[in-house]
Amino acid sequence: MSEDAFMTKRNGGEKSLVDRNQAKSEEGNCRESEPSKQMLSTYPILADVLGLKLDELPLETKKPVSDWVSFILEEIRNAIRHDDFAAVKALIVEHLNNPAFQSPKLRQFLLWHQAILVYYVDHNQQKAMQLLNSALNATEYETKSTPSAQELGILISVALLHSEEGNNDQAIGLFKQALKKATCSKTVHPNLALYLRIYDHLVQLLYESNDFHQTIEYAEKGLKLTGEDDYLPIKGELHYMRGQSFHRLGQQEEALLDLHMSFSLFQTVGLKSKTEMVQKQLALLQEGKELPFHC
Repeated sequence: MSEDAFMTKRNGGEKSLVDRNQAKSEEGNCRESEPSKQMLSTYPILADVLGLKLDELPLETKKPVSDWVSFILEEIRNAIRHDDFAAVKALIVEHLNNPAFQSPKLRQFLLWHQAILVYYVDHNQQKAMQLLNSALNATEYETKSTPSAQELGILISVALLHSEEGNNDQAIGLFKQALKKATCSKTVHPNLALYLRIYDHLVQLLYESNDFHQTIEYAEKGLKLTGEDDYLPIKGELHYMRGQSFHRLGQQEEALLDLHMSFSLFQTVGLKSKTEMVQKQLALLQEGKELPFHC
């Protein structure tokens, strides 16, 4: 949609997707200090794509994003929600060289999503990696001491694509590289959900690589970042992988403790299949039997 068409639509009184989603966000995220409508309209769409709350995603540019640009980003998000990859591709192709999308953050966002489409739709791994690297270079990620939420999201994408291609060592290296920049709680806190996802992915890859000592080490680091009542699914996964690793190392008492904790967490959040899986494994452990090797 052109900017003129967008303005015609807005002037006619029809609410855009951005307006509707802002209303939903305001209803579902009532806090003592809510973000203003103006702030919501300038946030990138990463909060939804990456599973963050709006107030967990830092605003990384002082220059406001126009309503039209926000509308186009929202159109991309809506197409992703409906698995309409043709629409996502058309929007990216249309706006990638548009002057309104040439700020580093906006261009990075479009390159990132173009790369994901190239990989999963066009099945071109080499071009997808080139686009992801270009996306990171757009904001000079390598030179930063603290990566942004968007950069962490892209880094996760790069690592996961390496993993899907069977390059687990490269994926592990990328995840560790990201964690090296998380040197203190002030660095981690703004993007805590993303860092926990990195720990979750990293721990699973280390376990698959039979590196049980490092699996335990990184699971413990991830668990230390969480509170008692938050991020329960990821906590369940980390306890589960740590328990599996203790089992492989012959430390059965520690394995039982972690699997019991994993079972309780999965049960609390209603993950029925995982709860049943862990329950069966606890029964095997209590009978002194070997557990199946899987994540």
